[in-house]
Amino acid sequence: MISSDTEADSEIWALEEAVWRMHSEVCDQCGKCSSACPVSKEIEGFNPRQLVTRIALGHINEVLDEDAIWTCTTCLKCRERCPEEISPYNIILALRNLAYRMGLNYPIGYDDFINGILERGYISSPHSVRTRTGERVTRITLELPEPSVPMKMNAFKGNLEEILRVGSD
Repeated sequence: MISSDTEADSEIWALEEAVWRMHSEVCDQCGKCSSACPVSKEIEGFNPRQLVTRIALGHINEVLDEDAIWTCTTCLKCRERCPEEISPYNIILALRNLAYRMGLNYPIGYDDFINGILERGYISSPHSVRTRTGERVTRITLELPEPSVPMKMNAFKGNLEEILRVGSD
């Protein structure tokens, strides 16, 4: 375990300790989290079970240096399928927050994601969706108006900026 006086090291230690306890006391290595994960089916090397195990073994810095934490789609299937109710998603989310606070690199698209929310109140303009029957529909084909900016966009933007500021302190 890492021990230091810095806030980041304190967070790392707390995360490692929590994961180690959870992993050693609860996880039976069944692999249901990984078999449910859509990313692990498409990207070789992404494995929620192994990620949790690596954190439990104290390899947090190596995990933070890799792209694995940014590859997760946050679908929560790992959490749904786990018979022990362990959530690799929660660990990945904590690792993402820690990486950001430590100033580590994160995907370029994340800036666009945050800026889209700050400017419009949503990530990007919806283009089309597929219905249950397979048909593609758009706002135009459904005769819906264009999406609008939230009525209290300035308040929304201010609140979100405050959350981002507090999160980076």
